[in-house]
Amino acid sequence: MVFQKDFDELLNSILTDYVNQFPDVDISQGSLVFVRSACLASALWGLYKYQDYIAQQIFPDTADTDNLEHHALVRGLTRKPGESDAQLLARLLDYIRRPPAGGNKYDYVKWATSVDGVKEAYCIPLGQGLGTVDVVIVADQAVTGSEIPNDELKDAVRAYIDDVRPVTYEAFRVLSSTFIIQDVTMTVTGAGADRERIASDITDYLASLSTGEALFTARLIQIAVTGGAETVDLTVPADTVTADVTTIIRPGVIRVA
Repeated sequence: MVFQKDFDELLNSILTDYVNQFPDVDISQGSLVFVRSACLASALWGLYKYQDYIAQQIFPDTADTDNLEHHALVRGLTRKPGESDAQLLARLLDYIRRPPAGGNKYDYVKWATSVDGVKEAYCIPLGQGLGTVDVVIVADQAVTGSEIPNDELKDAVRAYIDDVRPVTYEAFRVLSSTFIIQDVTMTVTGAGADRERIASDITDYLASLSTGEALFTARLIQIAVTGGAETVDLTVPADTVTADVTTIIRPGVIRVA
């Protein structure tokens, strides 16, 4: 929605109205009508600006910080320590798109990630057989100092979910993600190849992978080419590195020669 009109557009519209009502009126710059019209246009411009601001606050994805938190609060969501606006918005949009559903797998993810210190969660229905649920969690390193959840965090998640989950389940577990520390070794050529940038971008790529997400060698090559490489010889890893639903790939030693 766009409600904005610029000052000149508003001023010209007001002056046109004057001329339509009084054909002989003096609307030259500095005339009384021009000055009065400019004052009115300025006031209207402020109202349009405020109206545009209000329209943005209606929707959570364009709302400012205070109103985003209000959108979340009316749905029972509060900001976790160290959580950015983008992360809070992601939680809120997930709640809107996947509202509480009586204990399906998405509910378990919402419950787990609502606990302070949990960055990601993955639900495994029937993890131990009929009537059981497993939840795999990843800790928020910015809060806990490590992506590996400690016993205290796992106990907090277990206690919270036990209080809100359906009582009909026979068994429920909170598990830690396991990590694959993956080295990358490549040789690049090209006068414009920025090896430090390539290594940094590869590190960021591996650090961004989520639970169960594979590491694609094609993506590593693409990063190198984007960093100015003309040819890329990737020796480690030799092929796509896969991860199961409890595993996360993280960067080891990154060598770009």
